[in-house]
Amino acid sequence: MTWKHPEPHPGAYLERRFLRPLDISAIQLARATQMPRSRISEILSGTRRITPDTALRLAAFFRMKPNFWLALQAEWDLARCDKPPSVEPAETPGFLVGPKGAMPLPAGSSQSPPSVKVSSSLLEQLEAAAEPHDQDHDREWVEVRYPSGLRGLESRRT
Repeated sequence: MTWKHPEPHPGAYLERRFLRPLDISAIQLARATQMPRSRISEILSGTRRITPDTALRLAAFFRMKPNFWLALQAEWDLARCDKPPSVEPAETPGFLVGPKGAMPLPAGSSQSPPSVKVSSSLLEQLEAAAEPHDQDHDREWVEVRYPSGLRGLESRRT
């Protein structure tokens, strides 16, 4: 992940995009959020992280969600991490793994994803969109089987 902001640190982001436009000093922010001035100064100078407590206080003051401040800090932290050595993905046959955790697939479908019901009108739209266009004449669709057992279609130039 890369840090997408011109500021060098979340503290600089806080200063440039919030404090300056609103004409708020670090001392005023410290008083209003009931944080020590040293904490605000260290955050603004880039020597201190935005902690969950700080995120809650900034969110309350600026009428935002604390997740914004935590995500900003996490994005900056991840941008500074070295890539880990080659990590082999976990084998999870029979489970669908994602943001909601590992969920077992229905019985008898350990190698294929759950089916999806599609209305006939949507199916017609999909089929119409899948019809070859003039620019598609040098492409073909090839079925691909992945090691996990999932299948998909891949567009390849002929």
